[in-house]
Amino acid sequence: MFNTKSFQLTISVLAAVVFWLLLILMGNLFNPDSGFHRLIELLGGSGKGYIQAAIYALFTYSLFELYEKQKFIKSQYDGFGLGLLPVRDQLVLSPEEVAKIKLDTIKLEQNGKNLLVADFIKKACTQYRNDQSISETLQVFSAQVDTSKEELEGKLETVRYLLGAVISLGFIGTLIGLSSSIGMAHLAKTVEGMPEITRNLNVAFDTTLVALLTGLVLNFFYHRYLENLDTFYSRTKSYIIDNLISRIYKDKVAA
Repeated sequence: MFNTKSFQLTISVLAAVVFWLLLILMGNLFNPDSGFHRLIELLGGSGKGYIQAAIYALFTYSLFELYEKQKFIKSQYDGFGLGLLPVRDQLVLSPEEVAKIKLDTIKLEQNGKNLLVADFIKKACTQYRNDQSISETLQVFSAQVDTSKEELEGKLETVRYLLGAVISLGFIGTLIGLSSSIGMAHLAKTVEGMPEITRNLNVAFDTTLVALLTGLVLNFFYHRYLENLDTFYSRTKSYIIDNLISRIYKDKVAA
């Protein structure tokens, strides 16, 4: 039985192969001397375009990975609209009210709303209940947020590897094309040899160009995700510090 990643990998490979075959078919429909045929050849529309096909497979799988992560982090923004914390100015919270906020958050989670914001609120309330120290609660809360962010960033290792692999495939294609051209150097003086050498040189540099272009697109989506990740955690810190931790008031006389 396929899991999600296996399914995405299969779809990525199939999509890349279909696109490659489509490029080959389109290349056969145009005059070899036309500019459009050269563009299709650059994109991998020939029997030697298997490196470009591999790049497209990695590119598609990387997009799947980034889409899933982007979808997850965007869903976490729903936690700010649940009204778990008071946002009115000049409002203070007693220890009893902090305990009630924790109970409300637990009820929310029991109803199936498992959000990072709610989890951080619950942990902050628990920490305050344990030591009754606002400064200690703030310190532990900040450490928990940083640890959570580092965990999500750690899950980007696959995407980072794929980004590097796309560029590496481009250079591998270049080396294969160059070595093929060098191997045909003895044909340079023949009428049939020069076009073949030129074709292999084209393939050599085409793979690098395709790899660089797809790498640019992947880097855009990758850094877009990092931006949303940073924004979410920054907003989470501000939301909980401003509306929970900094509002806690303990009556010193009662204490």
